[in-house]
Amino acid sequence: MSSFHRHELRIAADMCELERVRSEVAEAIRIGGFPETYTNRILIAVDEAVTNVIEHGYDDPNEGFIDVICEVEPATFTISIIDQGETFDPRTMSDIDIQRHVAAGKSGGLGIFLIRKIMDVVDYHHETGQHNRLTMVKRR
Repeated sequence: MSSFHRHELRIAADMCELERVRSEVAEAIRIGGFPETYTNRILIAVDEAVTNVIEHGYDDPNEGFIDVICEVEPATFTISIIDQGETFDPRTMSDIDIQRHVAAGKSGGLGIFLIRKIMDVVDYHHETGQHNRLTMVKRR
């Protein structure tokens, strides 16, 4: 295992790109030597984050792109999702009471909940007129 691995990917803001994102992130996990047992969990978090940007960030999917940056270090796997779409700060969302959510018959709206449960650190940064950056970290 190398001590540091960085992988960058730029995709169109299109649901067709999700399979490519999954494949590239899984490969970054493998090359970086991060435990394979975490792969599916990390992929769920990444899938939710990228899907949210595609569905809610751009009015027209053809108008934007998303940068996905993976950084694997000995103790952490960090993934940054960067876009120029609508601003949405996930830190403003309160935690969901999952039992109440399900009892109410709701099935959607669990993306941020899942990301928070899967990843050890979830941070958001917005620069007006520049970009949104969601950074997620999983520790070994």
